[in-house]
Amino acid sequence: MTAPPKEILHFTLGPVQGFIGDARRTRDFWAGSFLLSWLSGHAMAALDKAGGKIDFPQAVDDELFRAIRHKEITTTPYIGSLPNRFKADVSDVKGDPVKICKKAILDAWEKLECAVWKQFIEGDIASKGKGGAKKTKDIWERQVDNFWDINWVVGAPEFDKKDPSKPIDGKWLDQRKNWRTHLQADEPGDLCRLMGKYQELSGYHRIGGKGEQKTFWDGLASKISALNLRPDERLCAIALIKRLFPVLDNIEEIIGWNPGGNGMDIIHWPSVSYIATVPWLKGVEDTLGNSEQSNYWKNADKNVSGDFMGEYHTKLFGFEKNGLFKLDGHLLHEDGIRAWKADDLNGDDDGEKAGSRKALLDGLKDIQDKVGDKASEFYAVLIMDGDRIGAKIGEFEETVSTGLATFTGAVKDYFDPGTKDNPGNPANGVLIYAGGDDVLAFVPVDTAIEAATFLQEKYMKAFEQATTEHGGYIKDFTMSGALVFAQYKTPLRAVLKKAHHYLDNIAKDKNGRDSLAIAVMKPGGIAYDWVSGWGVPIGALDDIAENKKQYSNSFFYNVRARYAPLFEGDDPAADRETQAVISDDPKFMRSILTAEYKKQFRQKELKGMTEDEIGVAISKLMLIGRPTNGAGDKSPNYHFDGALVARFLSAERRWSLTDKQGGNND
Repeated sequence: MTAPPKEILHFTLGPVQGFIGDARRTRDFWAGSFLLSWLSGHAMAALDKAGGKIDFPQAVDDELFRAIRHKEITTTPYIGSLPNRFKADVSDVKGDPVKICKKAILDAWEKLECAVWKQFIEGDIASKGKGGAKKTKDIWERQVDNFWDINWVVGAPEFDKKDPSKPIDGKWLDQRKNWRTHLQADEPGDLCRLMGKYQELSGYHRIGGKGEQKTFWDGLASKISALNLRPDERLCAIALIKRLFPVLDNIEEIIGWNPGGNGMDIIHWPSVSYIATVPWLKGVEDTLGNSEQSNYWKNADKNVSGDFMGEYHTKLFGFEKNGLFKLDGHLLHEDGIRAWKADDLNGDDDGEKAGSRKALLDGLKDIQDKVGDKASEFYAVLIMDGDRIGAKIGEFEETVSTGLATFTGAVKDYFDPGTKDNPGNPANGVLIYAGGDDVLAFVPVDTAIEAATFLQEKYMKAFEQATTEHGGYIKDFTMSGALVFAQYKTPLRAVLKKAHHYLDNIAKDKNGRDSLAIAVMKPGGIAYDWVSGWGVPIGALDDIAENKKQYSNSFFYNVRARYAPLFEGDDPAADRETQAVISDDPKFMRSILTAEYKKQFRQKELKGMTEDEIGVAISKLMLIGRPTNGAGDKSPNYHFDGALVARFLSAERRWSLTDKQGGNND
């Protein structure tokens, strides 16, 4: 029997949300999550090398940990799979374990930030800053030297007095954070367009220094291309490191390997405008021949003067090398073409440029006509998180560690693109991170609910296996998730912020965890939302979305307009006691829905449905109208937004062209 540790360390690295969430594009989110995991891995590896034992997470077999600790780079990991906090037995560590961890993090960070500074800023660019190169360097060092928030607790392990086998030191870090002293001081001048607490690097102010500021940023943009820095982006040192480290010439030397190797291009991540089109493109690939597919690429080549191959390096979806599948995502949407900058269209004057734009629109509409549909403008942000996992670490440490390791592996396998002969990524999604119990991915509308339920099932199976091996109760390990469907034109930061809100405040706090919250986000904000415990109601939502012909738009909207004020309590004149009685009476609501449903079918002259078939259709509406909470209890009130979410999914999915495997349904 292994002797209990004499001394343990709980360690955490932050900030998390500020480093990951302050981003503009897909690559930014990945870069923040990868670097946070990579730095945390350096602390774990240094501690392991000094004689420590990482008890949580189960790092020994993690490919990112092994790449850092043992220089095993055959897998060239690119997904941040290590969490930002860990627990270790430091009884046999030679030296101060905290100093070892901090030094490992700060040394790796310094190596990275120095490489970015030297390649992109040092010299000519730095000299264009306010006060010259020295002042620019001062801003850089002030920001990079004081960014990380590192917390730790070291001490003898504590155990529950009633059950000496259960450690209770899992609460140490939470208590330590209450003493937080890491406060970001206000910075002067213009602030970063992504990380708004930090000064932008040039040091100039828009008032009185706009010209000099533009010279600085134009100079940097000329070195790194518009892909890496938009004209209106004035960034701080931290944001620049996230943005530019993927294009370092010596990235393999700095990171230790080339993340993703040859199978994943970390510089060119798919745009959300492109992710939204993937199900449609699968249908185009199956429906049109190579020559028809190539025609639109030739159209773009003829009419666009700037870069139009924005997805040239995208390899996640298994498309052939035909140019159509490499086009910038905006060129696959009519609104995207209309918004395309005139300066990047061929033509000597406005009339000729308008002609180029029209040629693109006509070419895209020709493809749409041939396949019978157009691409959705919506995609989904999928965010998943284990419920109260921090509190469970102390009580079921081995169970949690094993369960999370199994789950993380399953997530990475699910989103792995595979090979041409053995394709993967059935979600057609883009995995941003999968560290511990946290998952963030961008997925098309078609597969969003399927992906969420798949991951939840994998989480439960992972902990079913872990509790069998190490003890505990499977019912204690649940997962919550959020799906926010958004138009690709909506700022990505705003969508991610909403996703966190629906995960933390709706799925977890409001619905009692073990739930999935769904929201549809349009330019004016959230159009409708819905939350339920996992299981039958979510399946019913999916079924309604797939059966387009059974439900009309007018039916859903009319029912909500007529009855929502009464059943959801929006009518201030409604008697609360009567309303509660009606809400608790599912038979009454079923009668209303049945009557409205039959009226819909009479109006549309859709006859032939039996009473049993109508009953099935109404039963599904009852299931999504009275969703469950995390405990499995049905809502006493009928919620009408669930039907509108289903109708949205029905309208935006492209399964009319392709099935879930990408095959033609003809």
